[in-house]
Amino acid sequence: MICTGKSGLFYALVQAQPNFMSDGGIFVRKWILFFLILVFADVFAISSLKEHVSLETLREAGIPVQEMEKAGMSSEEMELFLPFWQDMEYFPLAVCPVEKEDPFSFADTWMEERNYGGKRKHEGCDIFGKAMLSGYYPVISVTDGTVEKVGWLPLGGWRIGIRSPGGGYFYYAHLSGYGREFQEGEAVKAGELLGFLGDTGYGEEGTRGKFAPHLHMGLYVRYGSEEEYALNPYPVLVYLKNHTKEISY
Repeated sequence: MICTGKSGLFYALVQAQPNFMSDGGIFVRKWILFFLILVFADVFAISSLKEHVSLETLREAGIPVQEMEKAGMSSEEMELFLPFWQDMEYFPLAVCPVEKEDPFSFADTWMEERNYGGKRKHEGCDIFGKAMLSGYYPVISVTDGTVEKVGWLPLGGWRIGIRSPGGGYFYYAHLSGYGREFQEGEAVKAGELLGFLGDTGYGEEGTRGKFAPHLHMGLYVRYGSEEEYALNPYPVLVYLKNHTKEISY
């Protein structure tokens, strides 16, 4: 019998030693144990190498791997950012030059519980301005893209959703109003004024003041059978904070 590879060698060993589990087969049993350890070590090493290569690819693309790991993301989830990572140009809120010293604050509240409309998970990140005013801070488009959704939602208030060229869907909610009259299907440019940070939502059209003014930022991709697979935008916002656009207002 011709046996090739480790599995073939294992089979040949067993065939040649019909009593390998007997008291006289101690040497053979030790050899088999050593063989199995080698096999598992190979599998682990290959898996680790693939993980390392994947993370290196993400770093080379500019993705903040360390920040995403802190947020609990797996490398597989990080890879979902690759198609649209280069689309992102600006932090979603602009600032007046005289107020550019830490004007915004946000925290990682990904998947925390929310209660309006029944218990649910928070699929996004809330950004607050230093001046707790509705209608004060300009909300701008993070990317070039196409308007997919615009108008009122009971939960999100006045909102707009932009699909970037690479497939990322950027959801801006609780706006106090829009920068202009947007139509679904029209193009927008990165840095373009979309509206203003506000406190709309949690009720019928026009509801305001149910919470402190802030911008809810959501990020979604098409993944498998899911049209809107939610991604945690917090690490993205940390990265984009150094790309805040200055606007005089």
